[in-house]
Amino acid sequence: MFCIQTDTRYIEQVRNAIKENVLADGEEVFMPVTERIRKIEGKWQRILVPMFFGYLFITSEQPTELYGRLHKSLGKTIFKYVKLIRDNEYIIPLSKEDEKIVTELSDENHIIKASLGYIKGDKLIVTDGPLRGREGEVVKINRHKRIAVLAIDFLGEKRNITVGLEVVRKEK
Repeated sequence: MFCIQTDTRYIEQVRNAIKENVLADGEEVFMPVTERIRKIEGKWQRILVPMFFGYLFITSEQPTELYGRLHKSLGKTIFKYVKLIRDNEYIIPLSKEDEKIVTELSDENHIIKASLGYIKGDKLIVTDGPLRGREGEVVKINRHKRIAVLAIDFLGEKRNITVGLEVVRKEK
């Protein structure tokens, strides 16, 4: 799995351009999203928000060929908004830890579903969803907004990602 950084305003256009002009069979470009629960016009609704703003991910078994195809396309139209995360002439694959964050939290459609849990004393217990077993990574919970903030190391930096979490009760 590889990562491309782009201008957030053009992420959909860049994703579509890569999909149409660069990818070979068996390769995929995607943007992982988190499912959040928001109250819109008085009703609770599930919405999707990007997990990492400005980043697209590509799965490929041939990094050298993929880099060549991307490099050829960079001069064209929308690709001026792309910044490859690379070393010299090769795309750097994500580390196993970074890849694990993206793949373990999300489903096959690259959606991180909202988790369900409760608070017992001052401890979070997740009963369902991708945060189950990752309670120790949660640094902040906002029960009103139904979100949790995770502190993770990603691409060599400490980052906070916000994911959906519905806390159904609080016990003493």
